[in-house]
Amino acid sequence: MKDRMILGRAGDVRDLTADIGADPYATDRIFAALDWESDRKAEGGRIGAALRRLNTADRAFARAVLNGKTWVEIGCPKRTFYWRLKKLEDFFRLEKQGGNALLR
Repeated sequence: MKDRMILGRAGDVRDLTADIGADPYATDRIFAALDWESDRKAEGGRIGAALRRLNTADRAFARAVLNGKTWVEIGCPKRTFYWRLKKLEDFFRLEKQGGNALLR
């Protein structure tokens, strides 16, 4: 390493990319990034449809969790929070599979 010439950031990046070569999956990643907005809208519609199938209390809890609230901010015991979270996780997993999810 002591005999290495210091080229600066631009030179180091140029040397590194010359060694790596072309990325065969770059086109797929670019198209996936372009479709991101429509995918998010479709995902939001599926989440909204699933939330409408929940009862009022579970829907309020799910919206709070999806908005990033913690068990402290919601004001419920930690054990209850994680029990309800697991219940919602099971519900959404069954909804994604297309089954009729019945909440316990």
